[in-house]
Amino acid sequence: MVFKKKSKIDYEDLYTRVSADFQNYKRRVEKERASWIAQAKSDVIRPLLMVMDDLERATESCRKQKSVDGASVLAGLELVSKNVAKTFSDLGVEEIDCSSTFDPALHEALVQVESEDHETGEIVEVVVKGYLFQGQVLRHAKVSVAK
Repeated sequence: MVFKKKSKIDYEDLYTRVSADFQNYKRRVEKERASWIAQAKSDVIRPLLMVMDDLERATESCRKQKSVDGASVLAGLELVSKNVAKTFSDLGVEEIDCSSTFDPALHEALVQVESEDHETGEIVEVVVKGYLFQGQVLRHAKVSVAK
């Protein structure tokens, strides 16, 4: 039986490779951890979007009524809505821009409408706002599009 002695160079090379593999492993685990955190946050935020929608509808309804009694209710609803919007902003949630042409990656077309004021493919009306979370679509904007 012949035993071959490992040289110092072989062990240094092995150490360097193992060290590099471990560093790559640490980076990969940190990346996965960040992804899990982002997913957990989006799972928490998604149901709150419906609350925000309801607040906006209630605010708009009070604004249309223009009654004296509704003024204080409207002010309260606007304050709550503003606080929720700030919280979303602090968490990295932003509203999808619907001022341009339809983009299937960001928008969901509910209906196509005839419009003399808009070119084909332009967004005519936003039915339900869409949101991004850290650059990823949390909910597509539901829109009507010009034919």
